[in-house]
Amino acid sequence: MRLIFLPMIFCLAASSAAAAPFVPPGVTPPDYVVTMKETFADRKGSSIRVVTRHGEWTRSDSTYATPPETAYYRHGSNAYVIDNGWISHFLRNVKLEYDHQARNTGERQTHLGESCTVWETARSKADSPARHSFTDLSCFTDDGIELWRRRSGAQGISWSAEAIRVERRPVAAEDARLPRALLALNWWDRKDSASSTAAEHETVMELSEERILPDGSNPASPTVRTTRRAGPWLFKEVIAGTQRKIEISHDSIRMRLTYKSGGADVEEELTIARPDSERAKPVHTFQPVPSDRYDTVLGERCRWFDMTPGMADASTSACFTDDGIMLKEDHRSRIYRGTWTATRIVRRPVAIDEVKPPAELLQPRTWDLD
Repeated sequence: MRLIFLPMIFCLAASSAAAAPFVPPGVTPPDYVVTMKETFADRKGSSIRVVTRHGEWTRSDSTYATPPETAYYRHGSNAYVIDNGWISHFLRNVKLEYDHQARNTGERQTHLGESCTVWETARSKADSPARHSFTDLSCFTDDGIELWRRRSGAQGISWSAEAIRVERRPVAAEDARLPRALLALNWWDRKDSASSTAAEHETVMELSEERILPDGSNPASPTVRTTRRAGPWLFKEVIAGTQRKIEISHDSIRMRLTYKSGGADVEEELTIARPDSERAKPVHTFQPVPSDRYDTVLGERCRWFDMTPGMADASTSACFTDDGIMLKEDHRSRIYRGTWTATRIVRRPVAIDEVKPPAELLQPRTWDLD
């Protein structure tokens, strides 16, 4: 039985914007490079953010996270990219959970010997709990360069950034715009030592689930998952109404692509983990533990395995045939239970093209970044 791994969870730094950086109306900023010092109320010390602008592109390099992150924005676009040299996130049509209508306060200040106007660039929604309320302020020069920013909430200033160096100078296009290499995959041409003992196949599974809500109700939602295995490659596509998720992984746990659309907060998101990066981190793995429990699905016998041994508060178990094909999968926690059950299974050779992502997902124009 091959190793499995839990879905990776990614977090963006609190200072990462969810849209192109604000520019005061009627202003076209010049090329520039601004170095800012960031401080956060919940951590000691400070970090550095370097903001580089050329034309319609802004690049923001921050040492806040480990490893450091780079964000790419094209002004006028509804998409942006976060990259840390190991994992790239492409996001489009993000639904913001706050009010981002900018307001000119009319206040003028001086920073680094330059005059700037204070703008209120975002704030929590009126119905937000008091403990979650916040206001974002920034000060912009007359030519549209941000000299400082800060977020204030119920507990005072939670984070801030101040320019410590401003350079108005020509910036090369490649120093600011999105590198096309972030969307280039050469996985399929690689030779890898990992191999699979599972038979090549295609299966279709349906999900029955229960969510225990505060009122005690357990709503159901029909969901279908199609899985295809080609050697060490595994392709999964989940369709639930207007929501879609694609996950492509390799048994070596070194290559992974995830795409989702139609979710509650992110309309589209593509995540690519690059295995050869020097920043790649080890992924936590579980060794499935077999049980003495068996089941029969579609007339085939399968054996149950504990897929997350030792995990507290939640568990995943799966039932595999002797040739490694999953026929059932069960997820449980204190407030949720979901069971996938195979409704169709076909053992057949699967071509590598059948496990590749749709070509359009790797095109910059799909992400409004061309």
